[in-house]
Formats: sequence, C-alpha cells, structure tokens
Amino acid sequence: MKKYQFISSVILMALVSTTAQANRDGFYLGTDVNTISLGDDNLKITNKDNSEKSYKNFDGSQISFKAGYQHFKNNRVEFYYRHNKLEGDNGDITTKTFGVNYEWAFSSIATEKLIPYALIGIGGGKASSSYVKAVDNAEVGEANLGFGVHYQFTPHIDMQVGYTLTSTGFDAFDNTTTDKTSTIDQNRVILGVTYKF
Repeated sequence: MKKYQFISSVILMALVSTTAQANRDGFYLGTDVNTISLGDDNLKITNKDNSEKSYKNFDGSQISFKAGYQHFKNNRVEFYYRHNKLEGDNGDITTKTFGVNYEWAFSSIATEKLIPYALIGIGGGKASSSYVKAVDNAEVGEANLGFGVHYQFTPHIDMQVGYTLTSTGFDAFDNTTTDKTSTIDQNRVILGVTYKF
C-alpha cells in the first residue's frame, strides 16, 4: 500500500509542475489509489448446491490507471486497468481487471474549481490466490458505483476524492470440478489525480 501511495505522490508532483492552459473538454490520463477501507471485506463462496463458505477480514489495497475523455459539461468516460490485492489472515487474493466507467457531473451545483460527480462502471479480468483455491485463476467480473468531487488545480490538472463500492464476482472450479461462484464487496475512499491534454 505504501508503494502505491508513493507512486501516486510522484505522479502528482510531476503533473503539478505543468502550467500550460487548456479548455475543459479533452482527453486525459490519471491514476487513483484507495486510501481508506470502510469496514472489512468478506469473501463469500457459493457452491452449485447453494451451500456457502465465508472468508472474513480481508484488507484490500488497489491502484488504478485510467485514460478517458471529458466532454459536455464535464461528464467523463474512462477506461481503466486496476490491480487489487486483498490480504487475508492466511493468504492473499489478487485481481487484475480492465473496465470502463462513466461519470455524470452535477453541473448545476459545480463551481469553477469543484465538480461533484456520480460514477457507474463495469470491468473484467482474472484472479489468483494460493489461499482460496476457489478463486485461483478465476474469471472476474466487477461492478463499480460511486460519487465524489474533482478539484481543478489548473485547466490541465485535477485531484479526485470519492467513495467507490466495487462488487467483484469470481467464477471458478475447484479440484473436484464443483461449480463455485464467489463475491466480495469493497467499500473504498479513493484519492486520484488526472492530467488533461
């Protein structure tokens, strides 16, 4: 987690050093990290016969890299790559996903510097785990819901603070070929920065 925060801090300092001007619409690159987990993340595994097993007290850390376009009253569409590591009592689960988010800006209450937004998105990828065999090498699907605010430092640079709920589903087989589906919900406070061209 400290490594991710350091990387984002370096990127932020590099972007803040840019002073060129631009209008609001345009392509952008960015990154974000989760800074606070709101509660523990609990993994629930459901077998084909509807029996369930839970693994509790995961602590997640994630970083996302994104590229998108800001348009029409500051709405945004973005594609992302997310690396998410869930650390459990006896082992870890790692997911690597690609996805797309759409942000609706609340332009009616936005100011020149502050732009509140709501977010929805979907993604997919792969999971790995030496701890929970039911999700090792599993296909992953995720849904994102969130809200937050962008603060415009300059016409090129903004910082993002927000809340995101990511619901991740795993679809995999164990060694006995029993169908299993697994879900984990993550509540996150995120901190991000974007650079708009």
